[in-house]
Amino acid sequence: MKKRFLRIFALIFCVALFMTGCATVSNVKINGKDAYFENLQYSQGQALVVGDYVYFGNGYTSSSDSGFDYNSATSTGYLSRLNLTSNLTFGSDVKEEDKIYTTPNQTEKVSDKKLIGYQNQDMYALGDYIYFSSANTHKTTSMENDYTMVSLFRVKFNGNGLKELVKNTAFKQGSGSTITVQKGSDNNYYYIIVEPADDNTFTIKTLQIGNKIGKINTIAEKVTSYAIADEKSTQRNIIYSVNSNQAQTTSAVKAVDFATGTVTDLDNGVTGSTVSFLGRAGDIVFYSYTYKAVQEVYYKNILNGIGYFNPTYSSVFYNAKTISEIKSAGDGYIFKTEGGALLYKELNSSSSLLMTSEDYTDILFVENDYVYTSNTSSIKRINTVDKEIETILTLEGQTIISGQCGYDGQYIYYYSQKPASEDEDAVTDTNNYMFRTDKFGNYQMVGKSR
Repeated sequence: MKKRFLRIFALIFCVALFMTGCATVSNVKINGKDAYFENLQYSQGQALVVGDYVYFGNGYTSSSDSGFDYNSATSTGYLSRLNLTSNLTFGSDVKEEDKIYTTPNQTEKVSDKKLIGYQNQDMYALGDYIYFSSANTHKTTSMENDYTMVSLFRVKFNGNGLKELVKNTAFKQGSGSTITVQKGSDNNYYYIIVEPADDNTFTIKTLQIGNKIGKINTIAEKVTSYAIADEKSTQRNIIYSVNSNQAQTTSAVKAVDFATGTVTDLDNGVTGSTVSFLGRAGDIVFYSYTYKAVQEVYYKNILNGIGYFNPTYSSVFYNAKTISEIKSAGDGYIFKTEGGALLYKELNSSSSLLMTSEDYTDILFVENDYVYTSNTSSIKRINTVDKEIETILTLEGQTIISGQCGYDGQYIYYYSQKPASEDEDAVTDTNNYMFRTDKFGNYQMVGKSR
């Protein structure tokens, strides 16, 4: 009778686990307690450090590829993690020279319900959840999939509690679009979603996350350009331009507090002038200003209030029509020119060339005076002080998915294929998996191959 009771209890327990879901891995401990973050954690994109673990998308598939199949992509691009404090071990039959292309025993699958490894993924940790985006799988009204749309999800560190944050709501991606998370003026965190509209403008939406998941709010429409507060900005807002009521060729400037939705009119513009915001670093806002066929890039410090955006000679930043990807670095700022060159400049000094467009394709991240970049075959860094370029990693016969990375403070994470086997009878694995490299070019595959 007792054994029968135990069997029934076990069956009920298993059914309960099936119905509610169960953790695929252990929870993360920090100082003996379950990991919980009051403030947002971010590790430069495709990887995320949580306590002693780094989480990442196991494999990579671009959702814009022709023939993209979500289920097939998810079978390699699921959420995985690796213990950063463990020495990597491999099967006893793995040859020493094959270890760098072999999955370590310490790699764990966390959740295979959603695609994590795809383009422009930024993962965040807040509370006891990982927040991430994934290609939208909801059917359109014509019963088709539109994988250019993005949905937002969260999952606990042990793989439990997977949830779509706004069910059946997806967001457009396109030129100039943005999805990021920032702390608001009320000390809560918000997804900020900038979507391209059909008339070459943008719509800005927000979603509160954390202990409370809010509703999607539209806080600005008909936006022609924008500059979002970053983690160093004292003004927790988005400054943006719209076409003025005076004339379509005149820009008006506004600011919106993304926590409250309060809009402030800043500058109604000068007839015939246009303002286009290019970026923001802390309290410095960069914008191009066009008037009477003259166009230059200016900057404005909004620390002591946001006044008019009338440019002056002393506020000229760079003599060009436009620049992009402006980031703080060292005592100044890095940015891309229209031709793709990477430059460095302090506010009141001349600019200097860091890399030409032949040296790199994408800016990965900045660490103090160093700027890390990538292209399809290498990862490099350059010191903004002495301008010395160091090649961290060069691959032959393998392609790096440039621009998709993460950084745990010691290792840079990137996606690449395993090299083709010399065995003519072996089946070539064309999938891209997560690798990591230290700053000396010692690399290792950490994703799990099929």
